Amino acid sequence: MGNPFSHLEDEKLMELYKNGENMAFEVIYLRHKDRVYSYLDKRLSDKNAIEDIFQSIFVKFHKSRHLYDNKHPLLKWLYVICKSELLDAYKKNKVKFVQLTDDKLPTDSTQTNDKINLDDIESLSLKEKKALELRYYLDEDFAQMAKTLKTSEANSRKLVSRGIKKLKIKLLGETK
Repeated sequence: MGNPFSHLEDEKLMELYKNGENMAFEVIYLRHKDRVYSYLDKRLSDKNAIEDIFQSIFVKFHKSRHLYDNKHPLLKWLYVICKSELLDAYKKNKVKFVQLTDDKLPTDSTQTNDKINLDDIESLSLKEKKALELRYYLDEDFAQMAKTLKTSEANSRKLVSRGIKKLKIKLLGETK
């Protein structure tokens, strides 16, 4: 015996779910669980982390169902939750500080003291150069960078990311 709501569109199912119809959630979950899992699997290698985040996505989906506006596609809203939970997981699991001992430090002085002269990299825009300088030479976080660059934190991240890609291409010949 199938679910009586399985023929309905996502947005109608969500309205039913918001009004207390739990069978509507069952249809939504069965329709989209594989997409959510695949989204996480493409971004993480740790299967335990994937399972944890997968669960937290649907917990957040449940807890915030009253915030859904059916003017927007449900799948887009679900992916916003996915991205949010994934970013939260990244923030919680920041790279831990590891104390380096002298035997693990590079001995070649060019590896430790020389900075890349960003002005020599013609493919970098002025904003990308400034973003890389702020991030890696002045050790600013993205919030500080956003203020200095008069842009958003998200754009600061994009500038750094683009700059790194261009540096890899120029210095290492990498295309990824």
